[in-house]
Amino acid sequence: MGRYRVGCTGWGYDDWVGGFYPPGTPAGEYLARYARVFDLTEVDSSFYRAPGRSLCARWARTTPEGFLFALKVPREVTHAVGAPFAAGALAAFLEGLAPLREAGKLGPLVAQFPPSFRQDRHGGRLAELLDAVPPEFALAVELRHASWWTPGTLSALEARGAALVWSVYPQVHPPYRLTAPFLYARCVGDRALTRFDAIQRDQGPAMEELRAHFEDEGRSARDVFVLLNNHFMGFGPGTAQRMQEVLGVPKADLARALRLRGQPGLEGFDGP
Repeated sequence: MGRYRVGCTGWGYDDWVGGFYPPGTPAGEYLARYARVFDLTEVDSSFYRAPGRSLCARWARTTPEGFLFALKVPREVTHAVGAPFAAGALAAFLEGLAPLREAGKLGPLVAQFPPSFRQDRHGGRLAELLDAVPPEFALAVELRHASWWTPGTLSALEARGAALVWSVYPQVHPPYRLTAPFLYARCVGDRALTRFDAIQRDQGPAMEELRAHFEDEGRSARDVFVLLNNHFMGFGPGTAQRMQEVLGVPKADLARALRLRGQPGLEGFDGP
């Protein structure tokens, strides 16, 4: 088993102010404080609007060495399945990521297809994506319809070295198959929760089951990326900390995000 990296799907949540971020923290400080605690995040906003070079450069400057950003592929590529493949949108997205790549801070790209995306209707779309993303980019593909659980799909992912996302999501049960040198898991809950300032659900059994699959089917993975969102248990940072506990890796010190620069306990890291 390789290295575990555990993080949250995003960092810009106002509900975290007062519990994770200090009261009164401006939004511009969220990322720097988040990066004092975790070394991985998934960027959801890139699904709606691809970040440009200047924004990616700012993210790179704001985070410490070793921090990684996993970014969702824009929806023009993954969701406009009735239109021609959006090669231009994909190329522009990849070009904008150059500052993160140059800084060594670019993690996997995540192509999240809609639940309506079916193998019998859209198999060509997946093939186009696998061909279009250059091999130097790590790629994870989230498929949420059972029609994709076929040897052909798994073989296509393996041939590209793309990871099949292990989704822990209501009514989605992908096979626990390692199709890339790395493993990418997403723990996502339903939309019943509307506030994200505290743990509100116990997902311990689901976490324990996922750990068992990491140690069995995923045991040869070089790296294991585990992303958890607010809806899974109600509070992303606390959920990620609980996942670390289940995995038996050092738990993040959530208090590091609360401390101001120069306060004791930052172990010499003054932050950006």
